[in-house]
Formats: sequence, structure tokens, C-alpha cells
Amino acid sequence: MDSYDKLINDAKKETLEPKNGVRNVKKAITSSKWRMVLMTITVALLIVPTCYMMTFFYYAFGTKSTTLMDITSHTLYITEPNTTLEELEFDMDFSLFSMDLGFQQYKQIGGEVYPAKTYDLKFVLNDLVNKEIDSKLEKVYPKNPTQTNQWLVHPNNQMEFFSEREWRVLSGLPDETVVEAYLSLSKLYSVDEVEKAMNNVDVTWAAIYTGVEDDLISANGELVSPIGYPVQPDNTYWSPFRGSRSHEETFLDMLKGLVPYEPIAEEISPHKNLELPERINYIENNGFQTYGVVVTGPKNEIEALQGSDMIRAMKVGEVKLWNWNR
Repeated sequence: MDSYDKLINDAKKETLEPKNGVRNVKKAITSSKWRMVLMTITVALLIVPTCYMMTFFYYAFGTKSTTLMDITSHTLYITEPNTTLEELEFDMDFSLFSMDLGFQQYKQIGGEVYPAKTYDLKFVLNDLVNKEIDSKLEKVYPKNPTQTNQWLVHPNNQMEFFSEREWRVLSGLPDETVVEAYLSLSKLYSVDEVEKAMNNVDVTWAAIYTGVEDDLISANGELVSPIGYPVQPDNTYWSPFRGSRSHEETFLDMLKGLVPYEPIAEEISPHKNLELPERINYIENNGFQTYGVVVTGPKNEIEALQGSDMIRAMKVGEVKLWNWNR
């Protein structure tokens, strides 16, 4: 090869090699991008099922889903007068780090049980982040009972509703109806005393005196809400009172069981500031007495209670057509 040809070849190499270098760099960048995309997809596909597994194990073995259901049901039994829940009505759905809990609440009106409210709760880990309630009731117990809107009033507390008007409303109802009535008592009684005095109706729920109901203010100055327990035997499978020999002791055990979860209970219930330790201490030292009860039965039987010295005031709750079998 003469010097001229060598010069030409050297020039060609100088011209082609940069293009090959650029091409190789572009190819390497493209390959790197695809590897990154594939790696991201792979990691995502691994993370999602892993997170679902972590969620499942958290609710199954950490904060158990049944624990949250127990907290929910126990809270509503002690804060929502004359209500029950059914186990088979509980619907649970799990998503990433969260659980949706839906269920139906019932009320006894006369001799039958009717749907009262539908609850849809969303927990993220252990925190209640959303609560939706659909009420089917014509009259709704106060969302946040206070000194001025109580339906069950302590004997020393001022009433903010006109009991005489409520008795007139009851009198005007057809005889072929059954009624739910909230009876405020003239003094503190045992639940047994109340049941014996009202044996022609069903006493379904009793508000228990815990030392703060005179003005509904705790020792810490917090506004608190009434609490109580179902009086009638409850054999529904989910009920904490199923097979209970003493509803009073079951009620006290429920209060103690809710103490570690009191913030969750206060979020679940529409009634805030339960102040459970203070109230548990009072019950343990002073026993169980009631200042108000919820009863249900024929309109005429409830109307006949108007002259009782035991009753200070009455407020009409739900009303249904005759279904009384006694």
C-alpha cells in the first residue's frame, strides 16, 4: 500500500469511529433504561403482594380484626340505648394497610327487632379514618348527648324537653301501636326494682350511674356521655351478653376491656369522652344503680306508667304497628 492509500484509510477510520462510539453509547443508554423499567416493574410486582401479606398478618396476628370488631360491638352496646348487632351481618374487606368493616344495627320495638342503622367504618392499621352511618330511624338519639339534649336525665339534672308534651304525644297514638320509650327515673334504683315495677313492658336498656351523671362532667372537667347495658337476655351469637349470668358483671368486664382502646371506642361511638377508668372505679366502689331506662311495649301499657312515682319524665322513641304477642 502506497502512502496515498494509507492516508485515505486513516481518514476513513477517523470518520467512522466517532459514529460507532456514539451509536454504542446510545445503545447502552437504551439498554439501561429498559433494565431500569423492568427492575421497577419487578419490584412493584413483589411489593404489592408483600404489602397485602403484611396487611393480612397485621390484622390476623397483630391488631386482630376480631379485636376491632369486639371494640366496635362493645362500644355500641354500652353507648347506644336499646340496640343489638348480628355477627353474620359483619362484612370485612382488606386493602393495603386498611380494613373496611360494615354491619347493621338493630332496635327492639314492641315484640320485634328492626334495622336501626348501617355502619361503614374504615381502619388504616389501628386508626379509624372514616365513619359513615345511615340511619333508618324516625327519631334519632342525640349524636353527642350533653346537659341540654339528654333523653335519659339524672334526677338532679335539669330536663331540657317537655315531658308533659311527650305524654300527650303518646296518648295520641293509636291503641294498635307498640312504642319505644325513654324513662327518666325520680331517683336511683336497681335494675331489678325497675323490672319488677314495669312487668307489663320490656325493659331493654338501663343507663348506669357512674358518679358523673349529675352534671355529665368528669373529675377532669370533661363532658361525658351516658353509658349502660341491655337488660333483656340476648342470645344472638355476636352479643357479649349471650349466656351471661350477670349483665352487670359482663358490662363491667366490657368497660375494663375497652380501657386500652378508649381512643378507638370514642371514635367509633357518637358519644365522646367516655372517661372509663374514673367510672369503673365508681361502679366497683358503689355498685350498680340506674337513673333511666328504655322500655318497649304496647302504647297503652307504657301510658299506664305515667302515674308511677318511679318515673320523673318520658320521651317517645320509635313507634311501630302492633306486633306484641304477650
